[in-house]
Amino acid sequence: MMKKLISLILTLVLLAGCCIATAEETVTEKKYESLTVGVTTAFNGNFLADAMGSNISDQDIRKMIHSYHLVTWDGSSGIFRQNGQVITAGVASEDGSTFIYTLANDLTYNDGTPITARDYAFSFLLLTSRQLLESTGLREDGSRIHGWKAYDEGLSATVSGFRLIGDHQIAITISPEFTPYFYEMKAMDFYPLPIKVLAPGCEVRDDGNGIYLSGDFTAQTLQETLLDPDTGYASHPTVTSGPYNLVSYDGKRVELKLNSLYKGDADGSKPYIENIIVRYAPSRDIMANLIVGDVDLAVRCARVEMITTGMALASSDEYALKSYSRNGLSFISFCGEKGPTADVNVRKALAMCLDKDKLVTDYLGNLGTPVKGYYGIGQWMFPMTRGNIPDSWKEEAGEDATWDDINLDGLTEYTLDVDAAKALLDAAGWNLNAEGGAYTEGLRYKAVDGELKPLSLRLIYPNDNLAGPMLEEVFAPYLREAGAEIDFTALSMPTLLQMYYRQIERDCDMILLGSNFQDVFDPSVNYDEYGTDRLTGITDPQLAQLAREMRMTESGDAPQYVRRWIKFLEYRSQVLPEIPLYSNAYMDFSTSALRDYTPGIYSSWSEALMKAYLSDYVEEEEEMVEVGDDEAVFE
Repeated sequence: MMKKLISLILTLVLLAGCCIATAEETVTEKKYESLTVGVTTAFNGNFLADAMGSNISDQDIRKMIHSYHLVTWDGSSGIFRQNGQVITAGVASEDGSTFIYTLANDLTYNDGTPITARDYAFSFLLLTSRQLLESTGLREDGSRIHGWKAYDEGLSATVSGFRLIGDHQIAITISPEFTPYFYEMKAMDFYPLPIKVLAPGCEVRDDGNGIYLSGDFTAQTLQETLLDPDTGYASHPTVTSGPYNLVSYDGKRVELKLNSLYKGDADGSKPYIENIIVRYAPSRDIMANLIVGDVDLAVRCARVEMITTGMALASSDEYALKSYSRNGLSFISFCGEKGPTADVNVRKALAMCLDKDKLVTDYLGNLGTPVKGYYGIGQWMFPMTRGNIPDSWKEEAGEDATWDDINLDGLTEYTLDVDAAKALLDAAGWNLNAEGGAYTEGLRYKAVDGELKPLSLRLIYPNDNLAGPMLEEVFAPYLREAGAEIDFTALSMPTLLQMYYRQIERDCDMILLGSNFQDVFDPSVNYDEYGTDRLTGITDPQLAQLAREMRMTESGDAPQYVRRWIKFLEYRSQVLPEIPLYSNAYMDFSTSALRDYTPGIYSSWSEALMKAYLSDYVEEEEEMVEVGDDEAVFE
């Protein structure tokens, strides 16, 4: 086995041989002054906020250049806490709906400009604005704050629930519809943004009735200040508040440098590594990049080939590995606003035409596990479903409490069954042939508005995603057997995300995606008042209501939240907005000079780097990390 691993490593080195000499010449200099990180997801260039769409590589950069959030996420307890570096004093109203915060008066942007309460107010107004929606097709939901809806609909001139009491004091009132709210302090999850850069000539005001923007703030303004491809703040932010400054970005490579004015994170820590370069490297190349020194840290490795090579490297003193469970999953999202996939029976039939087990085994080996629903094995709720009930729950509930209902056994599972898929397609009306007669074989047709329509489908997936081509083997043959034809199309990540977020017209039926959830799992914000999901286009008031009930769990009542999360997942698996594929363990491989790097206890590798440093290698003990029911990997 070891001979095969060594042979594979030598092959990778030969493939990248032209780079070896350069890497060897610079490795000593890079070892202590800079770190190059390789990511396998291409950048979208949105380093501002999820309000403009979510891309995991973009998110990692955001966490390094934006900071001073009012609240911070505590992953060990599943709650938000006040950020003591930002909030020096806080008090809640008697009914718990209003929070008054006094902000530190020594916060600055990286150019020395003081950060005040108005910077937080502007951030909220910008990211929830109709101007941002008009410019990008997306924005953040501001309905958690009382009075935002009236302001947004033009019924009020101000957001009454957000008050500026002084330069360093704010008051925030949570909307009644978000009372109770399990992630209560998510309503205060703001970070400062510079109005002078993004909306020059504008001003945040509060005349006594709430905040509003004065000045000429338009979608055209944002086209120039935010979205310009060469100078826009989204991709080339200069005035920021985080631990690192963005020095350059060319679409594939981000260069970062320590922000000397950064005060520190919630516990006062500052990063040690002076320079960080983050570069996009396709999955097929990233281990070769690590071997020749073009990359010092390869993150979120999941493919069997990557893991095999990386573990062989880590058996020496020159490399190290860290493993952790993924807070998300890969799935095939349906575009259910029109076409065949608007029918739940068609969606179920398609799910029964996928050999999920083979896909997971071939792609991930024993580092992935098929999932039955919209969850990840790294979510804080998942261990409870495997019987790992926290002692604090047991102590609070008492000896008579039972936890038998906290499991995922009730989710509907769709296994490969072409005959069952055929029956569902018949029931959905796809039971005709090309001449309009009864279907017997070949391509199915359906009469739609007096016209025969073939069951022709299109699935899109990201460029360089190696799971996409594998669908030709594990999905397409069974679809053909069931009477459907499918076209697989690889698209650039920016275009694919625009399709997923419906920023542009969709001409596909399915989208292959990987998603890592945010710290707050609150899908209720994706549904409108009619129960239509803005991402899948599927209207289901019951699913929307279950999402709202999960959100409206009393803050601190984690057992109730988990139980409602399970109910949401159970019903979601019945109506199937997506085909869940797998969740998995990630492995990060690095040179041994990277020390105190512990991605498993943070929400991203970029956060873990804030605590890491570069030094000579000191051997560390290996420990086991649980991945699935029966698998474990070394850390």
